[in-house]
Amino acid sequence: MHLRLRSRVLSIVALGAALTATGLTTPGIHQAQAAGPRGFAYVVNNLSDSVTTISVSTGGTATIKVGAGPTAVAIAPNGEEAYVANGRSGDVSVLDTGDKRQVATVPVGSRPSGVAFGADGTRAYVANAGSNTVSVIDTAQRRVVATIGVGSSPGALAVTPDGARLYVANNGSGTVSVIDTTSNTKLSDDSVGKRPIALAVLPDGSKVLVADNGSNDVSVLDVGTDKVTQTVAAGSGPSGIAVSPDGTRAYVSNVDSDDVTVLKADVQRVYSIDRGATIDVGSHPLGVAVSPDGEKVYVPDNGGKKTSVIETDDNSVSTSDVGSGPAAVATGVPQELSAVVTVGDSFISGVAGRWQGNGQRSYSYTDVHGTDRAVYKCVTGGVNSSCNYDPRLIYGTSYKSAAGCMRSYSAEAQSADLPVYRKINIACSGAETENVIDQPLKGEAPQSAQLAVLAAQYKVKMVVLDIGGNDIGFRGIIRACVEAFLFGDPACRLSQEQVLMDGINEAKKGIAAAIAKVRSVMSTAGYTNDEYRLVIQSYPSPLPDGDDLRYPATYNGRALNGGCPVYDSDATWVRGDVVPLIGRVLGYAAGQSGAEYLDVTNLFDGHEVCAKGAEQAASDNYRLKPQLGDKAEWARFLDAAGPLKQGDQDESVHPNFYGQRALASCLTAVWAYDGDLPEHVCKNVGGKGAEHVTLSNKRY
Repeated sequence: MHLRLRSRVLSIVALGAALTATGLTTPGIHQAQAAGPRGFAYVVNNLSDSVTTISVSTGGTATIKVGAGPTAVAIAPNGEEAYVANGRSGDVSVLDTGDKRQVATVPVGSRPSGVAFGADGTRAYVANAGSNTVSVIDTAQRRVVATIGVGSSPGALAVTPDGARLYVANNGSGTVSVIDTTSNTKLSDDSVGKRPIALAVLPDGSKVLVADNGSNDVSVLDVGTDKVTQTVAAGSGPSGIAVSPDGTRAYVSNVDSDDVTVLKADVQRVYSIDRGATIDVGSHPLGVAVSPDGEKVYVPDNGGKKTSVIETDDNSVSTSDVGSGPAAVATGVPQELSAVVTVGDSFISGVAGRWQGNGQRSYSYTDVHGTDRAVYKCVTGGVNSSCNYDPRLIYGTSYKSAAGCMRSYSAEAQSADLPVYRKINIACSGAETENVIDQPLKGEAPQSAQLAVLAAQYKVKMVVLDIGGNDIGFRGIIRACVEAFLFGDPACRLSQEQVLMDGINEAKKGIAAAIAKVRSVMSTAGYTNDEYRLVIQSYPSPLPDGDDLRYPATYNGRALNGGCPVYDSDATWVRGDVVPLIGRVLGYAAGQSGAEYLDVTNLFDGHEVCAKGAEQAASDNYRLKPQLGDKAEWARFLDAAGPLKQGDQDESVHPNFYGQRALASCLTAVWAYDGDLPEHVCKNVGGKGAEHVTLSNKRY
């Protein structure tokens, strides 16, 4: 098959997979660059039955012979092997990236045209355009262990960072198939644009970008709903797509206009992907991949024997010599499959990440002055825009209202700047210590059992545990304070102080047992205590001191306007006694177990709900002009806040989008700390946004 295609109609076999194997980790406050070697690019040469390797650092090349008519390539997560789909020979070449040679072949279906690895590298997936199937390969045994029927002429594939879902572009049917990788079953076929030809997943796993070759655009497919929420214009004949490691850019190769379209995704406007620059490249570009460090973009020019190399800092273009008919490219770097795992309850799972600050609800539902990040398909672009909304845009498949774990894409670990292969969040809304130890919750196994699996699959560098608040009854205490104010009852402290002490006494045992269980799981998996870091984290206060509440103690002031219906004395009690006491219990448990302790009790100082130093979003804010974090409140409105109540009740009290990013900044600072002091105190910097924190360290 000749791949030097010049018509506007592209065969899916010509393109292969466009998704790269570069660091699909969540875009954080500051993105870490790939450590160590800068990696390599593998370019598939369809007409010379070979692969050209290009060193990212030196530009040096080497050639590896593969099967007949190679169309796609993917790099294993550990960088040690590459899989090449050979369209004419009906098999996959297994390449050793160190020795740069073919070491095995695996027979698959008819006309293999796309290939991708699962998150942990134990499975590889091959799209077979001639048989409308996907072959599932066990990479240890190097054999097909399952075959899944999909749409017509499947080609490119993309796996979500957690490995749970596989997306397949069906060029012949204008759909994307969604596959559950645990059961190897197809969940749905979702309509996108004409002739979908390439796929890429955003690093946080929230969206799949689909290059629609026949409609000259990119469909933005939401992972939570599997529906198209946005369509962005590309060039003529989009043929490949890849995302930068930090998630802020996507690059689309356009085979008919000989250029690359840059798409921009601002982390403050995650629901909006915009078209940016256009970069001229060589003849008939058929794929695209971003280097692991994000500094180069590789674009095979199928019209010659060149690959265009774009420098991302200035969009300048050079070329590298490759074989005949270059048709696809992937990038990778030898790396350890390291991970950070967050364990615990809703404060670390990411509940309330939907909200970008707080804003009073208007009479006609809009995006609530830019605070609601779950909006899509807005009618207009201005402050009076009317929008659809769906929490699954933020919480993904973990959203089932109170029946779900509500892990937002902006949750602490996902937003932190941690130089690991995967940042994994298994915390769950409503979790108590028993759900860490041995009890399932919301249809999921106990978190200790989930951690055991992850500890075996990855090299876990850090476990962060935030648990105990639900055992103590923290939200119930806050609710009692709210109800006391709304119903004119005496201050809640009178009725809740003993509830707090009883909860504390009971929770002490559970917290110690949960920490011990984490230690036991890691030990059973073969880790010594000095081979990973265990960090016990406290809770930030959602309320300021009573003297710092900016609204008068009236219903109109605190319930109707502020979303903080509590008495001054109760706010002072929560801020000065309740939250610090919970922190001291967690800190003591950390010290007794030899774990580190991250104290974030005062992290939201000046950014609590109704704090004098903070503000709600104003009427001139909207989704494309949100209030920024330097002035915003970092916790969600309190329960039962009357007309101000928005979204789900479970979101109340919790760190919102900015609060989660502040916690992520603290975790980033803890990761970077290499001293021997085990207690870390994290605070914000007055007048600055959530990315600005200070960390002090001391003995217990």
